[in-house]
Amino acid sequence: MTLLIDIHAHPAMNAFLWDRDLRRHVMGGDMFNPLASLSDFEMLSRGGVDVLWSALHVPEREFIDNPPIHLAAHLTRGGRMLLERNAWECLLVQMGQMEQQVERSSEHFRHVRSNAELDAALADGRTAIVHTVEGGHHLSAGLEPGDEAGRLARVDLLADRGVASITLAHLFPNDLAGHVDAIPKEEHRILFWKVDPQVDLTRGLTELGRAVLERMIERRILPDVAHCTIPARQQVYAQVANRIPIVASHIGVATLNAEPYNLTEEDVTAIAASRGIAGVIFMPYWLESSHPKDGLDAIWRTMVQLNDWAGGTWEHVAVGTDFDGFTDPPDDCSDESQLPKLRTHLEQQGLTGDALDRVLGANARRVLTDGWR
Repeated sequence: MTLLIDIHAHPAMNAFLWDRDLRRHVMGGDMFNPLASLSDFEMLSRGGVDVLWSALHVPEREFIDNPPIHLAAHLTRGGRMLLERNAWECLLVQMGQMEQQVERSSEHFRHVRSNAELDAALADGRTAIVHTVEGGHHLSAGLEPGDEAGRLARVDLLADRGVASITLAHLFPNDLAGHVDAIPKEEHRILFWKVDPQVDLTRGLTELGRAVLERMIERRILPDVAHCTIPARQQVYAQVANRIPIVASHIGVATLNAEPYNLTEEDVTAIAASRGIAGVIFMPYWLESSHPKDGLDAIWRTMVQLNDWAGGTWEHVAVGTDFDGFTDPPDDCSDESQLPKLRTHLEQQGLTGDALDRVLGANARRVLTDGWR
């Protein structure tokens, strides 16, 4: 069975922030537009997506407190909740809302909490929605700085709710892991106000981060090293020691764009050794230093580099679009409905048969089988 799996997109955040019904497509577009709807249920159905790793994310307080964003937040129910509650509380609301959205579309979609439920959903012809969480700040929000037990209890709760992966870092500092700058340079200012990501590229995993990572391994939640600094990534690889597949869900490669955000050969070698995967982001800004408008060629070149570093078997490359993640998508493949263009493009480059199937979905499915519940 040929599967199409996107291991990183944000319909849940989109619906939470803008009070949207994911059964209704609002608008698309091939440019940065935070109001666009690139991964709603209509787009997923048109694109033939079989499984979506649906990234739950609540924007960090440093972003929300920027004056223009703080003012705009008053305009929607989700935005007002961001101002009134902490990130953990908002995450649970977002998770519940996403499950309700899927239930309303149960004739086509199904939320799944385990490999057995995923297999059943696919057998019934449903698109499977798998929860993931982006950002370790959710685990700490509202807790005392040294409350390790509280953070581990939250990992347990997420495991019980079926979360498949957690990204340890994101855009701003948290108390688990160092983060890289993942905000395009031109977006470091919103109107007259500066956005300072407060990056320290020497920062790795903290003691709390190591404890959280160990609990994730125990509870079969895949560690996602996207957004982490190089020291943090190296420490994740060393601590995991190939006990569970490691994911880098939405990235590029440093040879095509030498940003700390992107993976090096050492990263990919370690991820492959864990039998993990790297998902290629559909944002040309990160894929190539020239920041092309179209992206399919850059996506292909990124996949080739990942595969070369991983041993040439096409077993460690995946699709991680980051659609609806406040990203600027490629002009030539700008939402989930256009993912068939990716298949065509890969075939035109000579990728066929089992290798094509692995990249489009089989690798992501294997990682869930090996590392999830």
